[in-house]
Amino acid sequence: MFITPVQIFLLAATLYALLVVWLSVVRVSEGTVKLVERFGRYHRTLHPGINFVVPGLDMIKRNFSLYTVVRSGADKKYLVSPDGSIGTAEEMLDPPEFHAIAKDNSVVTPDLICYFRLVEPHKAVYRIGNLCEAMLQLLETTLRQEIGKLDSDALIVSRDSVGTNIQRHLEQASEAWGAKILRVEIQEIRFSTDVQQNLSKAREAELSRRAVVVTAAQDRDTEILLAEGKKQAAVLIAQGEYEAAKLRAEGDYLLASRRLQGEAEGTKALAEALRHNPEVMVAIKALEAQKCVAESLGKSSNTLIIPAEMAGLLGAIGAVKGAFAFMANGHGASTGTVRGAGEVEAKPLLMPDAVPPASRKS
Repeated sequence: MFITPVQIFLLAATLYALLVVWLSVVRVSEGTVKLVERFGRYHRTLHPGINFVVPGLDMIKRNFSLYTVVRSGADKKYLVSPDGSIGTAEEMLDPPEFHAIAKDNSVVTPDLICYFRLVEPHKAVYRIGNLCEAMLQLLETTLRQEIGKLDSDALIVSRDSVGTNIQRHLEQASEAWGAKILRVEIQEIRFSTDVQQNLSKAREAELSRRAVVVTAAQDRDTEILLAEGKKQAAVLIAQGEYEAAKLRAEGDYLLASRRLQGEAEGTKALAEALRHNPEVMVAIKALEAQKCVAESLGKSSNTLIIPAEMAGLLGAIGAVKGAFAFMANGHGASTGTVRGAGEVEAKPLLMPDAVPPASRKS
């Protein structure tokens, strides 16, 4: 089959078009970006997905260095692949060990890690010659400044605040480099052997002091609780005695009131009875007089109480004795009381409850 020149031209044009299309399509993987230069200047950034460039005018930048250090600066991790892809994932910067001087002139060896991410990779490539070295120097300088503000004791308990201050200073400087500092963590702070021993002794002394303070506080609280308990007990006892005395007083008051009320009612009844029967007063006075006589006789030591029946017998004996005396002396009979030398007038003994017949009236 004979091919004409026109067909050859069309075939060549088609192949050239396919080649141009093939060269103009740039595929970017997820988590990476690529930088495009046009005539040797930065033109734009290609993001993940399918991108198009102008063949012959636009070029993917390659052959540049962008890395970070890991394992305390022992290894390097490159952030750029041979095809020019720049990683935008979170990366770790683990600087090598260095020494710093604290406020109390103690030598400190901090171990920290910085986490960052490239948010504008073109700045990290074109605005700074070596991003990793710049960040290492800035990190070391800032950390030494922060450590110099604190003494050894404060450094042990101020890791978070030191890390936060370092992160703030790094963010201000790294913003122009297209890197974002996510966080700074201090893993360990080591001291020299002498300083470590002194810190251990000081820590032990501090713990002992705190133990003494806590023990004293507990003893004080115990004494306070005991005193409060005694106080409450005394208050309760006093309240109990007060309530008991109050109840006794109320009981005495009620008894006295009842007694006075009874006496008042009795007096009222007596007055009412006297108003209807005045002779009752004479009998009451007689009873009171007999009561007084009985009380006086009971208190006397030389009083002989003889029943009323014995009074008549003694009178008869006296009369018989008088008669015999009269007969012996030759006197006449006497109708009255017989008297002689040493004679005794025989009279019946009246008891308090014995009333002479002459005084008995109905």
